[in-house]
Amino acid sequence: MNRQLQPLSRSPRYAFFDVDDTLISVKSMLSFQDFWYQTYRDPEAEQRYRQDLTNHLHEGACWSTLNRLYYRHFAGRRVTEVEQLGRQWFTRERKNPAFYHQSVVNQLRWHQARGDITVFVSGSFPALLHPIAEELQVDHTLAIQMEAASGCYTGEILPPQTIGEGKAEAIRAFIQAIPVNLSECYAYGDDVSDLPMLSLVGYPRVIAGGRALEVHARQHGWPVLAPH
Repeated sequence: MNRQLQPLSRSPRYAFFDVDDTLISVKSMLSFQDFWYQTYRDPEAEQRYRQDLTNHLHEGACWSTLNRLYYRHFAGRRVTEVEQLGRQWFTRERKNPAFYHQSVVNQLRWHQARGDITVFVSGSFPALLHPIAEELQVDHTLAIQMEAASGCYTGEILPPQTIGEGKAEAIRAFIQAIPVNLSECYAYGDDVSDLPMLSLVGYPRVIAGGRALEVHARQHGWPVLAPH
């Protein structure tokens, strides 16, 4: 989603935001899968999905590997059904007063008030991220793009994979035609997998509570923000 940009006399400033556990308090992908299997009963498919979580979701997990495994469970799902259920998922989750990390939303509003361009950079997918971006008036979304054929997902994802180093790759591709000085830009993340994105900008901001990132932040003098 793109909001019409006004000409600027200076290079635009960007603020890049991870979403899950940074801006919102839930892991959108895992929450959505629970919602999917509640809506479309398929015990065998659900068992395979949960077995993957058991095998691969742990403290030292490789987020990129887990991310690819996750999207394989979308194979055969109709694109329109996923998009519709994504909206329903957001409507349900938004009823939780703690859905957003308010302190991070306040940072987002600060950037918007001073004219910065806000961008989501997430390993989640557009059907979940677009409703959030619309509500918060975020300018752009860099997210996982799932391959589709004949109106159904294949279970494969298209490059770049917007997680880990792929977040930095996606940002570089996004700004390649724009005169952006990344040393003047901000990025917000909570997990060690956000490190490539955070290292790309002049003003990295770490949200407390994620894996292995706070120690790095303190060693390098990066601000650590409480989510609440």
